[in-house]
Amino acid sequence: MKGRLALPGLNRYNYHQLGQESVCVWGDTTMAAEPSDRFNIDIINDLRLQNKTLLLWQEEFKAVLDAISEGIEVVDMSGQVTYVNRSFETILDEPASERIGKNIFDVSSNGALVETLRTKAPVHGKIHPTLNGKKVVLANSSPIKVSGKMQGAVSVFMDISKVENMSRQLENRNKEIQMLKEQVLQYAAPQYTLNSIIGKSEAIKQCLKMAQKIADTNLTVLISGESGTGKELFAHGIHSASRRANGPFVKINCAAIPDHLLESEFFGFEAGAFTGATKSKMGKFELAHTGTLFLDEIGEMSIILQAKLLRVLQDKEVERLGAVKPRKVDVRIIVATNKDLAAEVEKGNFRQDLYYRLNVINLAIPPLRERPEDIVVIAQHIISRLNEEYSSQFILTDEIIAELKAKAWPGNVRELENYLGKRVLFDQDEVSEIGFETTLQTKITLKEALGTSRTEGFTSLEDNEKQLIRNVLEKYGYDLQGKQRAAKELKISLSTLYNKLRRYKGDGKQ
Repeated sequence: MKGRLALPGLNRYNYHQLGQESVCVWGDTTMAAEPSDRFNIDIINDLRLQNKTLLLWQEEFKAVLDAISEGIEVVDMSGQVTYVNRSFETILDEPASERIGKNIFDVSSNGALVETLRTKAPVHGKIHPTLNGKKVVLANSSPIKVSGKMQGAVSVFMDISKVENMSRQLENRNKEIQMLKEQVLQYAAPQYTLNSIIGKSEAIKQCLKMAQKIADTNLTVLISGESGTGKELFAHGIHSASRRANGPFVKINCAAIPDHLLESEFFGFEAGAFTGATKSKMGKFELAHTGTLFLDEIGEMSIILQAKLLRVLQDKEVERLGAVKPRKVDVRIIVATNKDLAAEVEKGNFRQDLYYRLNVINLAIPPLRERPEDIVVIAQHIISRLNEEYSSQFILTDEIIAELKAKAWPGNVRELENYLGKRVLFDQDEVSEIGFETTLQTKITLKEALGTSRTEGFTSLEDNEKQLIRNVLEKYGYDLQGKQRAAKELKISLSTLYNKLRRYKGDGKQ
């Protein structure tokens, strides 16, 4: 074969390079190529190599498209489907063979591809159901342009049924988280306000005035005072009156937690931080984020933990045990102590730098013995609450008031509350008087119960009560059944009735 080789089609030829000689294979005939034809053979070999490379790229590109989790569909300008990937088949439950070759105007006339073919513009966020109606897809489509001319369109879509399910799960989780937050806030909510603090002495009024003034600031407050003076009450009140009132109020008693647990209680820990730490735990600082952390008995904190607390106050961040990075916290600190921290600093029991950091505002609560005018007011409030709790009718007498004012109350309000609790519990059936109004009301009640004629000549409350008991017993009898009915009418227990009979030495014909 001589001269230039005609190349009607690559598929009809097979060329090989054998040493220095080029041959051409046509069907079953092998012919030697002239040297002038070697240039054309080289071009064909290059084309074959390029074609092989393109085929390889095509396979790789197809593998990439099949690996994408979103469905892909390609159409030409007439709307005929020319390609779909594997995710298309999975999402739509439709094999590629049933979609390729069909016209998109027939199978999905309201889809994103049709809209792009009509408008020649991209379409984003098109939501429509699949043909079987079992799923909902979110599609984005764009024109395919070659050399500036539109050749078709491609659509990329995803099954948002799973997304909707995940969204519902996420919404449920958010609801659970919100509920837990509300429970934490309820658990950590302040129990008192500044209005809960009772007293009419000038000393307590000054404390309340100062607390109200500093409440709506972020200043650290040191509340000092003897045990039982109401330091925690003031801490609750300051938080309630502050801009952080809607945030948590978290309290921790530094004296009630062992030293080796204080750090984990304060700062929390990550899972695996130590033996037994199977899951992470938030510390008190994180729980108090955007709220107030009340550190009671701060004077009992160890020196080592004092240093870590100082760092938190300076950097406003905490680091959980076992954590690799700190966490920012927004917490207001209120501390309380019944010790003289300045003296503890001199003794070396308390860090001086921490003391100055905490002692920004010092609110000193005076002891009860220095404000005796508050004793009766507080006692009346306590008795009112205890009477409601015990369903009793205990009333302060002048003798009890004198007794209360005579005591030193080293335990202050807490000791007073404990004392009155025992009095109400064990003397709750005793009826006493305090002041003219109580006496008058008691006599009127007895007069109504006995009748006018029977109360004439009675001068004391004790005589009135004694006569009332006798009248009721005469009505129902002095036997056990009569005493039970009498006790019921008198609204006292049977044992109380027996106690009164013994006290009045009436014997009651027992």
